[in-house]
Amino acid sequence: MWNVLKAWLIGDMGTAGSYQYRAIHGYSSLAVMLVLAAVVALGLKGSPRLQRRMLKGICWFQLAFEAVWRLIYLFINGSDIVTLWPAFPCNLGGLLLPVIALCKWDAGKRMFYLFGFVGGVLTFAVPVGIFGRDVLVFPILKSILQHTGLLMIPALEYVSGSFRPWVRDMSWVILGLLIHLFNCEVLTRCFGLTGDYMYLRGTLPFVIPGVPQYITVSVVALLTLTGLSAALAAAARYLPPHQHHNTLSADVR
Repeated sequence: MWNVLKAWLIGDMGTAGSYQYRAIHGYSSLAVMLVLAAVVALGLKGSPRLQRRMLKGICWFQLAFEAVWRLIYLFINGSDIVTLWPAFPCNLGGLLLPVIALCKWDAGKRMFYLFGFVGGVLTFAVPVGIFGRDVLVFPILKSILQHTGLLMIPALEYVSGSFRPWVRDMSWVILGLLIHLFNCEVLTRCFGLTGDYMYLRGTLPFVIPGVPQYITVSVVALLTLTGLSAALAAAARYLPPHQHHNTLSADVR
């Protein structure tokens, strides 16, 4: 029994390969979208008390899971402790977004929420190296749960009125991107990690032949985040007004 559990935890079950856009990817993406839709619907129709409880629950689960999967990788997978540093943007976002929400840090929301949300969407739309088995082993489940949190926290804060992106806040978004870049390209090198954690040198579907990928990725990221910010700002007129006090701290009698 333990050998089976260990094989599942380390991802040594099923057949290795690329299974994005196949059954495991499709079912996982559908489940995430249904959960996200339910969270958004409850956030739109729920009371401030319900919104606060939902957000707290998601945040604490996210933080607990971030700790649990690192312990599993450390003690069962035998990973070197330095490799558990949140080198990828999703790993850093998995820690930052719930902390930002729980601490009611408005500047942090402006810096990291949009990028985290877009990263979550791209993970299920264009996954890179995630769905590597034909069964739902723990490493795949870890990525699904992690990126689901990146979707749900900004979405719930947006529909509840406690987060509003504006195009004028793009300077904050760019600052957040620079922090991710520093983490991915500078801090990781200090720890001896050499991977392409910001996806600046690999092969992505929208790479333009002859154009360095870091230029393509940077331009696409800025255009996407600016367009999303403008769209969400326009849609906000149909949602509850922005709350100057964070959902987590609302005093509901």
